[in-house]
Amino acid sequence: MGYVFVIDDETIWSPSLRVGDLYVRMLQDVGSVLAVPTGLSAAASDLWNIDIDAFETLVKLMYETYFGTGHQVFKVLIEGVLAPSVVILERGGKKISPATDQEREFLDGAFALSMAR
Repeated sequence: MGYVFVIDDETIWSPSLRVGDLYVRMLQDVGSVLAVPTGLSAAASDLWNIDIDAFETLVKLMYETYFGTGHQVFKVLIEGVLAPSVVILERGGKKISPATDQEREFLDGAFALSMAR
């Protein structure tokens, strides 16, 4: 049993139940801290619709925050939810283009972790 994340009735990600639950909770908290909506809405306890435009706004803000802060603890806390989020974003037809080698390395790591690309 797992979670299912969909965009326009297309399954974008289907992690295990615990991973999906933790991701949703973490994303909601990051969205709250950054004061932007997540773009997620529950269709069932384990089925989440993604409004890709709202989700893109949050993911890009997380990305800018991650690479713009010098606070290492804050970075580590955001990194765990940012990595799968950039993969989901790309699967939803949106993309973040790296501006630096550090950004490119982060994105490559996120996609390697997800076994995407």
